[in-house]
Amino acid sequence: MKAANFKAEPMSRKSIRAIVKMIKKKCGLEKVMKIPVCGFFEFIMERFFPGFEWEIVDENEMAEEGLTLSADNTILIRQDVYIKACNGDGRARFTIMHEIGHFILHGPNRVALCRLALGERLKKYEDPEWQADNFAAEFLMDSDLVVGMDFYEISSECGVTYGASQTRINILEKELN
Repeated sequence: MKAANFKAEPMSRKSIRAIVKMIKKKCGLEKVMKIPVCGFFEFIMERFFPGFEWEIVDENEMAEEGLTLSADNTILIRQDVYIKACNGDGRARFTIMHEIGHFILHGPNRVALCRLALGERLKKYEDPEWQADNFAAEFLMDSDLVVGMDFYEISSECGVTYGASQTRINILEKELN
């Protein structure tokens, strides 16, 4: 999926947050600060999405860090990214959750993607990449759990990069104003 060519059904941060909260509640993860991303990817996804497939792909076979093939019900993760995620690397953990976001938000029988019309400008809330980023951010840095934390605490407690935690704080502060 290339964001430049596709748009998704409009979705706000609030609606993405509601989807994440529902999933986390069904999985018993609503109070978990550091989401077990690899375990969620390997075991929980197939429980909630029958037919879900995942594959770890050699670095020489795939340039992208991750790729969601919605029509095939499959997520591909590059091997080095997967290993890093399982070892706690914040960027890699975010990448996997981002791909899970694409799968859940943009898969068949969920939200349809369509091609942009010639000259059409993509609104951020219609951008599948923006939506998947917000899904990953909410899943990994739950807005209810990180209230009052600084970016060092969020990074440490949630297992994300400092950059991701700073962006999260900025977004949550804007929502309060």
